[in-house]
Amino acid sequence: MSSESHDSVPDSSDEEKFDVGSLFRGTATFTFVIEIVSLIMLLGSGVAYILSRSGLIETLNPDVAILLLLAGAMITLFFFMGTIGFFIRFNRKISKMVIGVGIGEVDLNRGRVKSVIVLYVLAIGLILIMGMYSYWLVYIYYLVDFVANSLSAFGLVLSFGIFLMAFLLQIVIIALGRTATRVVRAVLAEDV
Repeated sequence: MSSESHDSVPDSSDEEKFDVGSLFRGTATFTFVIEIVSLIMLLGSGVAYILSRSGLIETLNPDVAILLLLAGAMITLFFFMGTIGFFIRFNRKISKMVIGVGIGEVDLNRGRVKSVIVLYVLAIGLILIMGMYSYWLVYIYYLVDFVANSLSAFGLVLSFGIFLMAFLLQIVIIALGRTATRVVRAVLAEDV
């Protein structure tokens, strides 16, 4: 039993491969999806807020209101289908902006590669914490009265905050991705 556990311990001299390109591209794609979803939420909450303040819903016949609700669901479905095409088209461009083409697995035991990944994770975490806390302060001090009596206003404020944080994260990812591209290319050039 002890010999089996001794044999399963990996040798420290072995290379520990890590796909740096997938990390950066995956994070950029994730923030892009959050931006698109939050924009759809922002649009829907904005329309709901305008309709709730106009008084139009109270004057409509219930049958007409149901028909308009179904038409709104159909428009939303077409909008989702359009955003899928938009996502596919711009996701490739964002991936190319974030990290260079051909950057893939790199030995994690290299000091510079490990430091880039640690700095990347720290920067993303700190930006996310700072953004959430800042928006929480804005919400508590300035937006509470605006959203107090309206669910659509709350959705408007929440979706705008989510979009803003995802956009800030994407800027940090692009800036760090360009730095990581230079470091990883230097490490790969040393291996040749």
